[in-house]
Amino acid sequence: MTMRALKFGFVLRFFGLLGFFGFLALPFASPTAFALSGSTVATENVKARLVSEVTAVGPGQKFWVALELDIRDGWHTYWRNPGDSGEPTKLAWQLPPGFAAGDIVWITPHRFEIAPLVNYGYAKHAVHLVQVTAPKDLKAGMPLTLAAKASWLVCSDVCIPEDADLQLKLPAVAHDGGVDPAESALFTAARSELPSAQPAATSARIQGDQLIIALGPEWGAMLSQIKSLTFFPYAEGGIEYATPQKLARTQDGVELSMKVGYQPPKAGAIRGVLIATEQNGTQSDTVPIEIAADFSGAGADTAKASPRSTGAAPVTAHPSREAEHSLPVLLLFAMLGGLILNLMPCVFPVLSIKAINVVEQAKKDPAAVRLKGLVFAAGVVSSMLALAAVLLALRAGGEEIGWGFQLQSPLFVTLLIYLLLAVGLNLSGVFEFGGGLAGVGDELTHGDGYRASFFTGLLTTLVATPCTAPFMAPALGAALTQPAINALGIFAALGLGLSLPFVLLSFAPWTRRVLPRPGAWMDTLKQVFAFPIYASAAWLLWVLSHETSPFGLGAALAGTVLIGLAAWAYQKSNSSSGGGKVTVLVTAAASLLLAIVLPVRFADVAGAAPAGTAQVKGGDDEWQPYSAARVAELNAAGRPLLVNFTASWCLTCLVNERNAFSDSAVQEIFRSRKVTLMKGDWTNRDPAITQALSAFGRAGVPLYVVYNSRAGAEPLVLPQILTASVVQSAFTDAPAK
Repeated sequence: MTMRALKFGFVLRFFGLLGFFGFLALPFASPTAFALSGSTVATENVKARLVSEVTAVGPGQKFWVALELDIRDGWHTYWRNPGDSGEPTKLAWQLPPGFAAGDIVWITPHRFEIAPLVNYGYAKHAVHLVQVTAPKDLKAGMPLTLAAKASWLVCSDVCIPEDADLQLKLPAVAHDGGVDPAESALFTAARSELPSAQPAATSARIQGDQLIIALGPEWGAMLSQIKSLTFFPYAEGGIEYATPQKLARTQDGVELSMKVGYQPPKAGAIRGVLIATEQNGTQSDTVPIEIAADFSGAGADTAKASPRSTGAAPVTAHPSREAEHSLPVLLLFAMLGGLILNLMPCVFPVLSIKAINVVEQAKKDPAAVRLKGLVFAAGVVSSMLALAAVLLALRAGGEEIGWGFQLQSPLFVTLLIYLLLAVGLNLSGVFEFGGGLAGVGDELTHGDGYRASFFTGLLTTLVATPCTAPFMAPALGAALTQPAINALGIFAALGLGLSLPFVLLSFAPWTRRVLPRPGAWMDTLKQVFAFPIYASAAWLLWVLSHETSPFGLGAALAGTVLIGLAAWAYQKSNSSSGGGKVTVLVTAAASLLLAIVLPVRFADVAGAAPAGTAQVKGGDDEWQPYSAARVAELNAAGRPLLVNFTASWCLTCLVNERNAFSDSAVQEIFRSRKVTLMKGDWTNRDPAITQALSAFGRAGVPLYVVYNSRAGAEPLVLPQILTASVVQSAFTDAPAK
């Protein structure tokens, strides 16, 4: 039996009923699709077919397959760069051993103008070409099945994500298989829509807020025939798609200028497709040309445009003046935010436990207490800097992430659940581990206590990321737009603020006088503090249920049992000897290893989209999912609107929703003013929401934006800590509808 089978069997033994219903649900995973044949699937809006250019496959043969989409009239799918909105079509392959599939080779797209948006994609019919390579040792007579999961976004007035599981069955032969005459016309037509190679050198530069692509004299006679040019960039965000592109003739050739977008091009080659309309006598010909324009990266600063969103218009960006603060002010905001973060429910129990030990040990060795305060601060600050470095590196790679991004990973959430459970078990006295797990119950006068203090700092940062405190939002939002050294300074200031109360407690005896004197009650209090830790772990399990499948949740639950077993076995080893001690230690190690292996295997299995966390009635209905197009529509119509950017793992968000949005007076305001309520759920990663947050100078949730609260007013950004009165006052002057 394989290790994979052992792991899977273990989960089923613990959660057989859950797994049974999960398997029953699998056939209904794509309710809009039904198979017509082995290689064709029809959804409500698209008929998808996987087709091969050859009738058979030989050893080492390179051959072409195509995903053909017949698209419902009035609807369209998207190109590799979808433009202002949308998502490109994707293929996830499952191939026989030794086979390899290349990337999609994209045919020339069309431009769709749906004011104020411009999208790139395909209407009525699209063919996506992929080259597949067979292994050189392919045996003749072997039946082959090429399977692919195709997924696409199809849009009209609304956008619908669809997918299909497709298959191709081909025989393996001794020599290269021949072209299928029934399909050759499809592939010939598709190749005719591919852009041709760049005929001559092309350069690009940024001048003011314009990106200019220049075609020099090397393009020859073609220059005089060009009537118009349109550029389709491969990289997203490099230009404003809806702004007209202007063609100008120069002494050396022609130049095409376009407004720079929210993510200006970086030095290197600007790649994309130029659509040239040529005038040949009385006839106009359209010629697509793939270019790689040399670009130095030099140019004036560019204004940020509104970010693009999935299947919708960009949110109207009206950043507050938070992003304009000077660096010293941002550092002060970050420190104040970190200081307030100590009062958040994520952090307070951990620091309270540590404070008890400070009071207990301060009289024995004040110097050690002071040093451990500094070590704790070093743990907080270094982990903040590491978090900042990861975030900045991912940002530099084009990822759309922000504060708390690691909690969008089911694996990270699962491991954090394990850590909190272990801390709780330690506090409850199930096992003692020298204080090392979270710095609780450690002997502060011993060397390992310093390590415990450092790792307590790390843990403090980990449990702080679900929370956002006042003053943090402008600092973190600006940090991601600052040079790297400034951003690291802002995160370091946040860490200093977070660690400041404990450092002060360690260095200033007068601060310890306000705390109760040590005594036997402290052991009871430590055990009591285990329960907020357990509650945090339970809450994270609820978060995990929004991020993963039943298998992922089942794996995490099985892992918590294994963590408990590992803790019990470790403690048992302290009273065992000889073979018995070895047995329980092996049991502890094996349980811990299996607890980690389970979420690695199952945690990232996709689950359903996270459900809303609050059900509040508004003017139209309950909370609507975030749609930038709907925001633009309601804003243009002058309709009052509240947009709530939130996440299941954001404790501040959940408290605000329960305390402010659920208040009866607030609900009455929503009803009487016919306020549309919209929720941007950031529980799982969503680049569109990340970009919308960035447009308001924010790096994370919560963010509350009110539109049309007063006639002619700009969108209003509410405080991060909400009360019912704050929400009511935002709509006091909104006209009743």
